[in-house]
Amino acid sequence: MTAHILAQLLDSPVLDADAIARFHALMQREGCELTAMVRQGVQTPLRWFREVFPALDADQAALLGHAAGEQARLTSYSPLSLSLVSAATIQEVMRLLAFLPLLSNSLSARLVERDTDTAVVLTAASSDPVLDRFLVFYCAAAINRLLQLLSDQPHGLAIDIAWPRPAGFQQQPAGGTDGFRFNAPRHQIVVSRATLQAACRFADPIAYQTELAGLQARMATLGIGDDITERLRRLLDTHRSLISIEEAAPTLHLSVSTLKRRLAEAGTSFRALRESVFQHRAMLLLADRSLSLESIADMLGYSDLANFSHAFKRWTGVSPGVFRRSSSEASAR
Repeated sequence: MTAHILAQLLDSPVLDADAIARFHALMQREGCELTAMVRQGVQTPLRWFREVFPALDADQAALLGHAAGEQARLTSYSPLSLSLVSAATIQEVMRLLAFLPLLSNSLSARLVERDTDTAVVLTAASSDPVLDRFLVFYCAAAINRLLQLLSDQPHGLAIDIAWPRPAGFQQQPAGGTDGFRFNAPRHQIVVSRATLQAACRFADPIAYQTELAGLQARMATLGIGDDITERLRRLLDTHRSLISIEEAAPTLHLSVSTLKRRLAEAGTSFRALRESVFQHRAMLLLADRSLSLESIADMLGYSDLANFSHAFKRWTGVSPGVFRRSSSEASAR
């Protein structure tokens, strides 16, 4: 996470005086000056949290992350702050999650847009399972908080967490836990279509587009925007049917042979990536109990339910119906 987030966390009531003192002692030991780190926009090493809280367990990390996220301010995310403030709708705000790598190299978000809502699938990869919980809970709480700051209209988020409910989580401040569902198939934030269309308070379309272009250029400079697997994932996410490699390659301004070669260099293939994207999309659709299995198969581009069921069982080892029932039972716990 960026130094700006750490600076505001140290200035919040989340941490006690001893923890704040340990952070400052650690930075002094490593020759880091927080003001300079904020000015330069550098990221804070997550290992600092492990050093400051050596006995931190999974539940404590979740509670700490959630409490920290509830302190989020519009100025907490210096590379994205102006674009956040100038967004015209909540949908434009959510699209900025594509630039999450500018804030953290240990957390990524992938947007899956559907007819009735958008799902933000979160993936933490800090190499420390305990700190992964801090990241996911921080992100979920921060997004919830930012939407409250940006729009006058009430919003409802369904926040799915793949882990069990942390001990003591129900004791968090009012308004922070209502939308959480635990033991879910994956970490995701589901935003309804009505919420996505909600207007933001400080809309400035010109500033938003200018900032967006700057963010895209910064991603390209860092080499993030040219990740062929992520570019292909985003393309596949925008298609409602089984796009072929012959259709995908020209859209990515590549020949079929070049696309195959670059995917092989990245250790994957077009078929593997397409199946991964469709597996995630199928799981998200199956979570919507109002959709029949037949309609989900059709939405995914399968000719009939039998073909979809065969593919889904190959991906997950169970049929779509069994997966839906087991997911519903887990969410109810």
